[in-house]
Amino acid sequence: MKIASLQYLRGLAALLVVLAHNSSILQGGLLSHLPGALGVDVFFIISGFIMTYITCHATEKPALFIIKRFFRIWPAFFVFWLLSYLLVYPERTFQHMACSLYFCLQDYSLPAPTFGYSALGPPWTLSYEIMFYLIFSFAMSVSYRYRSYVCALVFILSSVGLQLYYNGHFEFSSQASPDLVVTQWWQGWIKLISNTIFFEFIAGMLLAEWALGGKLPNLTPAGRTFTLLALLLAIISAGVIGPQVFGISGGFWLALVIMTAVIMLSYHREAGRNRALLFLGDISYSLYLVHYSVMVFVIKVMPENASPIERLGLFMLSITAGIALAAAMFKWIEKPAIQAGKKVADALFKRRAVPGAT
Repeated sequence: MKIASLQYLRGLAALLVVLAHNSSILQGGLLSHLPGALGVDVFFIISGFIMTYITCHATEKPALFIIKRFFRIWPAFFVFWLLSYLLVYPERTFQHMACSLYFCLQDYSLPAPTFGYSALGPPWTLSYEIMFYLIFSFAMSVSYRYRSYVCALVFILSSVGLQLYYNGHFEFSSQASPDLVVTQWWQGWIKLISNTIFFEFIAGMLLAEWALGGKLPNLTPAGRTFTLLALLLAIISAGVIGPQVFGISGGFWLALVIMTAVIMLSYHREAGRNRALLFLGDISYSLYLVHYSVMVFVIKVMPENASPIERLGLFMLSITAGIALAAAMFKWIEKPAIQAGKKVADALFKRRAVPGAT
C-alpha cells in the first residue's frame, strides 16, 4: 500500500471543499451543487487510516505521538489564526477569536457536528481531529497492538452511552447530540465525543488494520475493473446528489466507498507519481485552513454590483491566492514545524532513554 494514493485523495478532497465554498462568489451555477461536505468525510476516514498506518512500523510512546501531532497541527493553525484576525476579521473581539485557538465551537445548542462552526469557519473539524488524537494516544497506552480497536471501542461506547444517558435513545445520525446545555468547557467535549462522526475515523482505522494485516485481496484484472467502476459510480453519485450533511446520515457511505476503492486499487501496487496531485496533497492542510479566510477577504472587497465576469475573475483569484498562500505556509511554517516536532520528540525520547538523565 503506497501513501501517495492517499496524498492524491487528500489533495482532491481539499480542492473539493475549496471549490464548494468559493462557489458563493459566483452566486449559483453548477459549482453550488458540489458536495463540499464529502471532502470532510473523506478527510476523517483518511485521518483514521493514516494514524493507524504510521504507528504500525515502530512502537511510539503516546506522549511523543501527541507532541508530533501538536507540531503538525497548531503552529500552522496559529499563523493562520493571526493573519485572519488581523486582515480578515479585525472587527471581531479578541475573546471571540481566541476561542478558536483551543478549538472550541461557536454554539453547542446548534445541530451537530458543526455546532455553529469555528469562528474561522472550516477549522471546526480540528476539534474532532484533536479529540481523535487524544483518544488514539490513550488507546496506544492501553494496548499498542490493539490501539485501533480500543480507540474504536471508546468512541462507540461514548456515542451510545452518552446519548442514552442524556437523551434516552441513540441515533446514528451525526446531526444528533446529547440534550445538554453547555456552560463549562468540558461539556462541549461531551457533545463532541458522543457524535457518530467519529465512526468515520473508525472506518479509516479498520481499513488500515485490514491492509496492514494482509486481509485485502490482490485484485485480478476483473476485480480491478469492478473496483474502478465502483469508484467511478461513487464519484458520479456524489455529483448527482450534490450537497449532503456531514457524517453517517450524509456523505459517509460514499466517502467510505471512495476510500476503500482507492486503498484496494493501491494495495500491493506502486502508485504513480503525479507531481501536481502530490503537491496538492502536501499543501492540503494549509489549503483547508486558509482558503475560507481568503474567500471572505475577496468577498469583502468585491463590489456589490459586480458583473458575472468580475465574479468569475474574483473566483479564480480567490482560489489561486488560497493555493499560493497555502504553498507558502506549507514551505515556511508547516514543514519546519513538523521537523521541529520530530526533533523535540526524538530529544525527549533519547533523554528518557539515557540512564540517570534528569
